[in-house]
Amino acid sequence: MTQIAIMTDSTCGLPKEVIERANLIVVPCQVHIGDQIYKEGVDLTAEELFERLYSSSATPTTSLPAGEDYAAAFTEAKRRGADQVLGLFVGSTFSGTYNGARLAAQDHPFQVELIDSGTVGMALGLLVLEAVRLVEAGAKLEDAATQLRQTADRTELYALLDTLEYIRRGGRIGRVGELIANVLNIKPVLRITRNSLDVVARARSRKKGINWLVETVQAVQPLYALGVMHIQVPDEAAELASALSPLVRNQPNLMIEPVTAAVAVHAGPLALGMGIIKQ
Repeated sequence: MTQIAIMTDSTCGLPKEVIERANLIVVPCQVHIGDQIYKEGVDLTAEELFERLYSSSATPTTSLPAGEDYAAAFTEAKRRGADQVLGLFVGSTFSGTYNGARLAAQDHPFQVELIDSGTVGMALGLLVLEAVRLVEAGAKLEDAATQLRQTADRTELYALLDTLEYIRRGGRIGRVGELIANVLNIKPVLRITRNSLDVVARARSRKKGINWLVETVQAVQPLYALGVMHIQVPDEAAELASALSPLVRNQPNLMIEPVTAAVAVHAGPLALGMGIIKQ
């Protein structure tokens, strides 16, 4: 009997209990701080990252998973008795993780479908949960992949940042340009979807930035799915989730999770965001 293993990378932002309950295989991305290399979600959390960041002169960077970690993921799929792999990964514009998985898959005897999510963080996590739903409902591998690629086009991440400095350091600013990096009290809101990163709002305060996020969801409600992510601002995250939860269809337990370490490197402290899947 055909069995599908679902694989993703650690930037998906899903909590450990969800990963275990859904039997996900998670490939850890890497965070470099000085001479130290950490595996995200294995030996470094976002909170630990910022403790090290504030006590070190080194600028942290990120990289795709090590080859051995891809190999371990496919080996685990085999151990579980899977003969097919459905993989969903951070957008290929922002990381080589998807391409690394594609190359690693060639060394293993699985039928494989890999999805370039075009996004990251909680938006990727929601897409992974949709993959779980499809597989549990009995979808065939190719059919699930087709539906997920279509869903990825309706999946977006919005992030209210305290500063553009960290995303500039990581070289991810791209088309965002110079914009407002040094303007006092301006809080940029980014949208990441379809492998594109854009500044879509310039709030005069965090409160106005949060209001913009709520209004954005109100304009496209009801949503198919939504999740909230944050760095060191749990109260704001809870406030945002409370305002948004009535606007989401068929999702009684809206996730509120800390941003993962690899994403935190580029987002910087006090970031607040949401992943959404439109109807």
